Amino acid sequence: MTPRVSVIVPTRDRLTMLRRALAGVQAQRFGDFEVIVVDDGSADETAEWLRSHRTDIQLVASTRPVGAAGARNRALDCARGEFVAFLDSDDYWQPSYLEEQVAHLDRNPEAALSYTDHDESDPDGRTTRPDRRTLLPDARPLVRLLAEPFIHTLSTAVCRREAFDRFGRFDESMAIAHDFDWYVRIVTGGGAIAHLPRSLVERSIPGGLVTAHRRWFSEDSAVITKGLAASSAQGRDEPMIRAYRSLFFARVALAKGDLTFGLARLAEAVRSSPRWTAKLVALSLARRTRARRRMAADIYRAPAEASQ
Repeated sequence: MTPRVSVIVPTRDRLTMLRRALAGVQAQRFGDFEVIVVDDGSADETAEWLRSHRTDIQLVASTRPVGAAGARNRALDCARGEFVAFLDSDDYWQPSYLEEQVAHLDRNPEAALSYTDHDESDPDGRTTRPDRRTLLPDARPLVRLLAEPFIHTLSTAVCRREAFDRFGRFDESMAIAHDFDWYVRIVTGGGAIAHLPRSLVERSIPGGLVTAHRRWFSEDSAVITKGLAASSAQGRDEPMIRAYRSLFFARVALAKGDLTFGLARLAEAVRSSPRWTAKLVALSLARRTRARRRMAADIYRAPAEASQ
């Protein structure tokens, strides 16, 4: 019988995390799925462990690394499901994840893809919830996607299998932004993306963070250029989009101690749009101030509530 969902799990040298990720898949309340693990040239015993202990899983093993985009594309050759769900091997799904995602896509037949919210977990086990509030509440979907990409990891995404026939597969020339590139192709190609506002995924940090920020910026800029060229947003919205992304990468670079690159991105933001740079910085600072005030209020309120 053909499964309704194909679960694709790319991995490389992360056997311990892979076991945890697969345990989360096994715990799903929705049971009509197949699992395809792509071992992307692991140097540890990942492939051997899967062959010995998880014969229920379809293994696609590569003798040399082909990258995340290539690994996912190879798994798509084997996928039989109506829907395709992606799970990075260092992330974890809540037991209702597939059940809720499939139901959400069934309720939204026009959507090519559904994504959920997520929490972030650090190596010490501390869990935080990212601030998902947009600075651009009135922006059109493509403009917001290009300026502040709202799908942070493919582990939160389930799509229709036919979307890959309609919008193409992942661009294997991109080591980092291949998922962002695919979302943009969906939107510029007339597809819809649906948001399920439930935090159903635990994303591993720093395992899920990109370390090669300079290459990330280069690929991100290329995706934006293609997205703008395929839409009517180029003239009107490009300065704001470029300023927003330059500010984002300035923060990333400065946080990593890359002063030269960070300052270059700040200068680029100002060149793109001095007005939008100032506005975005002000909006971001105001949001952080409100968040700190709420946190302080919660800390103050907690002892009073505990004493009641």
